[in-house]
Amino acid sequence: MRRVSGRGSADLAIGLMSGTSADGVDGAIVRVSGGSAHPTVELLAHRSVPFAPGLRARILAAAGDATLTAAALARLHRDLGDAYADVAVHLRSTAPGDVAVIGVHGQTVAHLPLERVTLQLGDAARVAARSGIATVADFRSADVAAGGEGAPLTPFADRILFGSRAPCAVLNLGGIANLTLLPDDDPDHVVALDTGPGNMVIDALARLGGADHDSGGAGALRGRVHEDALATALAHPFFARPAPKSAGREEFGEPFTRALVRHVDATLDDALATATELTARTAADALAANTPRGLAWSEILVGGGGARNAALMDALGRAAAPIPVRATDDAGVPAGAREAMAFALLALFRVRGLPNTLPRCTGATRAVCAGAVHRP
Repeated sequence: MRRVSGRGSADLAIGLMSGTSADGVDGAIVRVSGGSAHPTVELLAHRSVPFAPGLRARILAAAGDATLTAAALARLHRDLGDAYADVAVHLRSTAPGDVAVIGVHGQTVAHLPLERVTLQLGDAARVAARSGIATVADFRSADVAAGGEGAPLTPFADRILFGSRAPCAVLNLGGIANLTLLPDDDPDHVVALDTGPGNMVIDALARLGGADHDSGGAGALRGRVHEDALATALAHPFFARPAPKSAGREEFGEPFTRALVRHVDATLDDALATATELTARTAADALAANTPRGLAWSEILVGGGGARNAALMDALGRAAAPIPVRATDDAGVPAGAREAMAFALLALFRVRGLPNTLPRCTGATRAVCAGAVHRP
């Protein structure tokens, strides 16, 4: 992460992220200084707050197979806004000065990129009202309107945070795995894509055994990969699609998980081992398929909850060998804070009136200044 002193004024910004794993809110407060091309970013604090079990169950229902009423979705929109506001208010209280903006990614409950449809819930107006700070949300819609898939958006921030380490790859292992390729520090050369499931299938399998997730990858480490089931999963058409591409529960939600369990037809630990290998293999395959000819990557930096899964990190290390695999913590960005930091940056660029997307990564016709601004 860039830490050299920059010239110009400094702004404080808060970012809030809740991903497709729906496990909670990650928040970060950053100080950003210097020019827009090469800003200096310093992480001041970050905080992770799990969703209450009832709220998480409602999120998973909204994003899954359940049919919810408009009233139920409206209440979820309200309650997510309050959950984001709680984290924002706490982070504001730790700030060493006035916070310029809050960025709220929102909770994705539908993502249909081939239909150019995406929906995130979480009432950002409530965040602005309670925090007293301008709040930016609905980042994806402007990119979709410009012909893009609305994802992935974090590569814009990855170039700022990690561009000085190029040539490197940044892999986020949230519910969905997304990959940013930084062959150099030029924003026009960044390539990014969702590679497939990150923790989504692993978490769904863990819930079958009464847990929220496979803690540390313990179940996968006990299990055995079923190659036939893995081959069947790898035949999913998403993996053959070229970049740019993005995915969600529509591709890798409960139906996909149930099919994997049927094909494994053994222990839950074997299913976990197979799902873990699927995540690692598809991420490594995507990296290989999108590597420019003659380029050797210096490292793969891993963020998100999957960076804490020893079985997944080991599998990724084998699949991507000989490229070194390490957590983004080693680059000064805690794995759990990387996406929240990204949306703090996107929000700050939005209120400055500057483009904050990379159209090559989303398939849009042009870069846009994405996000809807809510004033307190």
